[in-house]
Amino acid sequence: MRTTRLLTPAVALTTALALAACGGRGAGVEDGGGDDENAGGAEEIVLTIGHSQAPTVPMNEGAKKFKELVEEGSGGRIAVEVYPAEELGSEPEMMEGLQMGNVRVAIVATAVAADTCASLGAYALPYILEGETDRDQYENLQALTGSDWNQQLIDDCLAESGYQVIDNSWWYGNRNLTTNKEVNSPEDMAGLVVRTPPADLHTMAILDFGAEAVPMPFSEVYSALDTGVIDGQENPISTIYQNTLYEVQDYLALTRHMTQSQTVLMNGEFFDGLADEDQQLVLDSIREAGVFQSDLQLSTNEEELELLKEEGMTVTEPDLAQFRAATEDSVDAHLETLGMSRDEIVTLQD
Repeated sequence: MRTTRLLTPAVALTTALALAACGGRGAGVEDGGGDDENAGGAEEIVLTIGHSQAPTVPMNEGAKKFKELVEEGSGGRIAVEVYPAEELGSEPEMMEGLQMGNVRVAIVATAVAADTCASLGAYALPYILEGETDRDQYENLQALTGSDWNQQLIDDCLAESGYQVIDNSWWYGNRNLTTNKEVNSPEDMAGLVVRTPPADLHTMAILDFGAEAVPMPFSEVYSALDTGVIDGQENPISTIYQNTLYEVQDYLALTRHMTQSQTVLMNGEFFDGLADEDQQLVLDSIREAGVFQSDLQLSTNEEELELLKEEGMTVTEPDLAQFRAATEDSVDAHLETLGMSRDEIVTLQD
């Protein structure tokens, strides 16, 4: 039995450079097992799965559940190695790693995946998911990702980029606003300088609310808030709590302006090279792991919101109608560029 094994993160950069010199994605996939032996399911396969979150959060528990399901389902023939906390690189770097062959499975924010597969960005638009509560929205996310419409997005992504979406229903949470003043309407945001991740879909809502959006690496956010370089930032509840942003921000407004779901990607050529039964095992396992992770994340978000209150944050629940109205023109315009309509997406959630 020949063992196909991926290189460790310590030598990933050297490997990437070597593979790039040898022809990029094709060289990496061939080295990773997309050959006749693997197609027959006879050789051992090692799958690395990486994400950007801490080892203690539900996302990592979901990755570990995937490992458990795949290794058990394959009788140990497929091994899975879990790398949290950007050990395999940032989310964009992990997507590059999929092409090079030193990453096999990458869990990335859907807004990040949309930088390459634009149609996936529909999921990251302000107020696109219906529902009064996060759990209602998660059910609607499941309805969307289980539809023929979503399958077309997956097919388009593969054809355009070579990335195989194996799941895009992992829940992380609604992004909410923290500031140094109470915010109850878009008018309250006039003049505020708010940090966002460096992606257009992340800045859309903040700009529509009338604030200044400043893209900034997350590693700089705590210090920038502490020193007053920025007035606020926006993130899901878990990110706010886990990174102790309550120490440098007094107010949390539950604006729920963008739902952050996670998309799980593989290299399409590598996935296609797996035996049919291994492909199905991967798909079934990532789906089951995603449901497990999402349920855990929903509960964690509820618990951590209460902990933020205990830490002294003033939490407000503004009327979202004004916030939603402020974003409608931008959302409709973006959907038009994707050949989609809001009505189409809403109907799929009914």
